[in-house]
Parts: sequence; structure tokens; C-alpha cells
Amino acid sequence: MKETQVTKSTPQNEYLEEEKRLLSIDVNELAELNDNVYRLRTDLTALVDLLGKYKLSITQDTQEQAVIFGNTVLGRFIDQIETKCTEVEQRITQMDNRISLSYKAFYILIVILIALSSFLVCMIVANVEFLHSGLVWKTIACCGFIAILGIIMVMVIIRILVM
Repeated sequence: MKETQVTKSTPQNEYLEEEKRLLSIDVNELAELNDNVYRLRTDLTALVDLLGKYKLSITQDTQEQAVIFGNTVLGRFIDQIETKCTEVEQRITQMDNRISLSYKAFYILIVILIALSSFLVCMIVANVEFLHSGLVWKTIACCGFIAILGIIMVMVIIRILVM
């Protein structure tokens, strides 16, 4: 009689058998995955070739509708711009070369002007003997000349801009 070998069932043998079974499953799945990749690659190549030959065409009706839609949107936009422009033009004509200044700012400017004027008067009173000097009068004349020259320049520039 032949002797048969009986493999003992040990945890190591069970582990190896389980690993062989899992490896065979992995090999089958890997082969299937490889087939899927090959099919996808050929399909993608065919699709790329088809897209290279494909021409996009839009019907005349669709083009006309797009043009009409664009014109309506553009018309609305132009109307909004024109209304805003007319509002701004009305505001500008109402101002008529005036500077818009709030009441608070106007009164603050008046107070500052009064304070500076009173400071000037105090300085003049404190230095009465200095007023008899010729240097003071030359300085005042130069300041007045510069102020008059500045006013004349502003008037000339305004006339040039109006022309």
C-alpha cells in the first residue's frame, strides 16, 4: 500500500492556505482590472479620434435668439446708464458752479476766520511800535500783491476752461 501523506492542520498551514486563496483572488481581480483598463483605453482613443473630426455647429435660429437676447440685455443696460447720466447732469446743472458745503463746515470756517482775524489784531496792537517800520509795510504789500496775482490767475484759468 501506498502511504499517503497527511498534512497536519497547523495554524501556519491554515495561514498559508488562506494567503494563497487571497492571492489567487487578487490575481483574478488584477487580470479583470487590466482588461477593463485596456477596454477603457481603446474606447478613449476612439473617442479622441472622433472628437478630432467632430465640428460644432449652432443652428441659425439659436444664433438669432442669442443675438436678440444680447440686444435686449444691452438695451436695458444702456437705459440704466442713460437714466443715471441724466440724473447726474441734472445735479450738475442745479449746482451751477457752486461748491456744496454743509452748514457746520461753513460756520466752522467763519469761526476760524474770526479767530485768525482777532489774532492778527492782537499782534498788531502788541507791536504798535513795529508798525512804523518800513519792512512791515513792504511785507504787507508783497502779500497783497501775491493774493491779487492768485485771484487774477484763477479768473484767467476759469475763462480759458469755459472757452
